[in-house]
Amino acid sequence: MRQDFIHNAHPVPVHSHNDELRRIPLFEALGSGCVSVEADVHFEEGDLLVGHSAHGLRKEASLRSVYLDPLRRMLVRQNTLTSSDEAPRGIFTREPLRSVVLLIDQKSAGPETFAELYRQLQPLRDLDYLTYWNGTDRVTRPLTIVATGNTPFESVLALPDHHRDIFWDAHLERLPSALDDFTVDPPVFKYNRSNSYYASTQYRNAMFRGWRDIHYDKVDQPTPGPAWNDIGGSQLEQAASRGLLTRYWDAPAGPPNLRDIVWRNLVDEKVDLINMDDMGAVRDRARGWGRS
Repeated sequence: MRQDFIHNAHPVPVHSHNDELRRIPLFEALGSGCVSVEADVHFEEGDLLVGHSAHGLRKEASLRSVYLDPLRRMLVRQNTLTSSDEAPRGIFTREPLRSVVLLIDQKSAGPETFAELYRQLQPLRDLDYLTYWNGTDRVTRPLTIVATGNTPFESVLALPDHHRDIFWDAHLERLPSALDDFTVDPPVFKYNRSNSYYASTQYRNAMFRGWRDIHYDKVDQPTPGPAWNDIGGSQLEQAASRGLLTRYWDAPAGPPNLRDIVWRNLVDEKVDLINMDDMGAVRDRARGWGRS
C-alpha cells in the first residue's frame, strides 16, 4: 500500500512544485516529507482535471482521483482510533498536528473553477479535515487548501466568514495595500490570516532587505510610524506581520551548484517554504536544512 511509507516520513518545509508531472503524484511528495503540494487544475466538461497545460488532459486524472480522494483515505486511516473530542490527526505520524497544504493552481476561468473546487471539497469538509477561519481565528486541520493562479480574491472573500476553508495565495511583491488600516493597533491588513495563507512571488522579485536597511545621507527622512515600518520592511517582514507564509517560485533550476546556492540562501533568509521540483533532491538535501 502506497500510504505505508508516507506516515513515517520526516516533514520538511518543502513545496512540491508541478506535482502532477511526477511519476506518482502526491505520494512521491508526501513520501519525501513535503508539507505542501501543488496541483494545476482545469475546469473541463464539468470536472476539475489535473494537468500542467490544457493539452493532454484525461478524464481519469481528475483532482478528486489524484489528490482529494487519496488524501481523504489517508486521513481517515490516520483517524480510525481518534475519539470525537480530539482534533483530527494529520498525514505525518511524526508530526500529527502538522497540516499539509494542497495548493490549487487554477488554470481556467476563475469563478467557475473556484465554485467547482468548493463543491468537490465537501467530503473533506464533512469530516472536519479542512483548516478554516471561524470568524475570529484560524482553526488548523490536517489539510489546508490554498488557491492561486486564476483564482479571484473576491471568490475567497465571498466564502462564509464563519467557515472560510479556501485561502488565498497573496502576491508577496504587492502585499502593502491602500486598504491596510494603520489607525488601529494592531493594524488591519487587506491580506491577512482570515483570507490568505501563503504570500508567493517569482524569485526574480525577491527583496530580502527593506528600505529601512538602506542608509541615506538625506536629512528629510520619512517620519517613522507603523505604515512606514511596514512599507519599508522586507518582503519576509511584511508577510510575517500579516501572518502569512513565504514562498518563492521559479528559482534557477541549474546548474546544480547555482541551484544549491539559491536553496541555501532561501533557507538562510528563513523563507517558510522551499519550492522544489526534484524529489530526489528533497530526500538528499532537505533534511539537512532542518525539520519543521
